[in-house]
Amino acid sequence: MVQSKKNVNWSELCPELVQCVFERLSFTYLKRGRSVCSSWRTALRGCVPKGNQIPWLILFPQNDNNNENNNTSCVLFVPEDRDKTYKTRDLGAYFVKSSCVATYGSWLLMLDTLWNLYIINPLTGERIDLPTTDYAQYERPSDIKPQDLVACLWIDDISKDYLVACVMGYPVFTKKGNHSWRRISSRYGEGRYKQMVYEPTSQQLYVRRYYNYPVKVWSFSGDDPQQVSEDNYPPVEYAFWDFLSKDKELYLKEEVFYVREYVDSRLHIAVSTVSGQVLKVVNVLQKSKRWLFRVYKMHPVELNWEVVDSLGDEAQIIDMGITVVAEDIPGIKKNSIYFSGLDNGRTNPDHIFVFDLTTHEIEPLPQCVFSSVRFSDARWFFPGLDA
Repeated sequence: MVQSKKNVNWSELCPELVQCVFERLSFTYLKRGRSVCSSWRTALRGCVPKGNQIPWLILFPQNDNNNENNNTSCVLFVPEDRDKTYKTRDLGAYFVKSSCVATYGSWLLMLDTLWNLYIINPLTGERIDLPTTDYAQYERPSDIKPQDLVACLWIDDISKDYLVACVMGYPVFTKKGNHSWRRISSRYGEGRYKQMVYEPTSQQLYVRRYYNYPVKVWSFSGDDPQQVSEDNYPPVEYAFWDFLSKDKELYLKEEVFYVREYVDSRLHIAVSTVSGQVLKVVNVLQKSKRWLFRVYKMHPVELNWEVVDSLGDEAQIIDMGITVVAEDIPGIKKNSIYFSGLDNGRTNPDHIFVFDLTTHEIEPLPQCVFSSVRFSDARWFFPGLDA
């Protein structure tokens, strides 16, 4: 007896099954799946590919008269699709007036015009409001701009547990269940902070100040954060000169050249999601438009910062302060630094690139990324990060 074949109506698949499948596929396939039919579009609304292993670039719309058609969506560049960009859902006028100050996974930490912070997922539209800040209650110094706010974010995609730390004149933090900001005490006094990085596995917060200041470390494993260490080792000071030469005569000649060619520089810290090791990264821009990058790690015996010739099978995402596995993963370059410029691309899109530490060459982004929209800010972020 021959069994007759039945026509399959793919639109009638169980929504949970559709979600289960597409969460394991790339963002490209997810976008295609949403266009199949209305039932799939409904099932995949808010779905994010959990298996993503590459950083994406997000471009934020401008909040001025140049924002054509009142654009309230962000543009996404997914390195797997070199010749395409994607748009997020409509995030509203409130979002456009806010500034991004940190990212984690699929989530953004945003600062509104009243200097209150909130967390939002631009892929799903989910939003978490945070307690009112002191700057929202009292007048802040007039010379402080949103891009000056030092902050970091960690959030669990499933439970929505989160930790946000920032500097509002002094370091403060809040987490899920808190109704206010709590001060992070320091037994070494305060100072002007430049960067914060939270490492969730060890539950430690790393805080950097200037070049010649040590990195402070707080543990968040208990109810109250405790300062556990401070790297009282020789600082990475004038580190760019290590690019030059140990030959004294040549060193002095190159030092003069360096000072003459210098335009701007930054120091960053990054925590490896593989080893938990803290790295310091120095970059400099010269008048010749040449970029220099140098990576340092702490020598375990001599206790000084030494140059790291290679990141090995990892890649560094400077905007997030982390390094991630990049071996045999299409769409991400190992031994490379993902960089969004000295000001997150606000003044020059050419400063957004991938720097190859092996060749010391810059890999620019496709022109379609910057021709797709007038943007105010750009950041590398990592949807699907589960560290």
